[in-house]
Amino acid sequence: MEDVKKYAHKVNWVLLGLLFVVAGLLKLFSIKASGVAGMLESFGFPASAVLAWVLIVAEIASGILILARWQLKYVTWIPVVILVVAAFTAWWGQWVNMLVHLALASNYVVLGAE
Repeated sequence: MEDVKKYAHKVNWVLLGLLFVVAGLLKLFSIKASGVAGMLESFGFPASAVLAWVLIVAEIASGILILARWQLKYVTWIPVVILVVAAFTAWWGQWVNMLVHLALASNYVVLGAE
């Protein structure tokens, strides 16, 4: 049973790292910074153009740092904040998506606590 637990932790760590690397790269190359800025502006965020770049860099960098297992105790809080904010802005009222984002956020907390 201990082997299954160890394997599950490794799979979880890799998937959580990849999740943010892929999300950030999609925002960078597919949606583009201007599209992200427009989305953030529609939610009422100030300085949306700057915030879009902060979000993209934060997602890619935190994903890479998580994959490298560097300072997980601290780095995992970046995705937690992003996911909680997204849950209560972009996904407000869409209960399944809100719960998925909050469940992912709690998974990053657990990863950082290991």
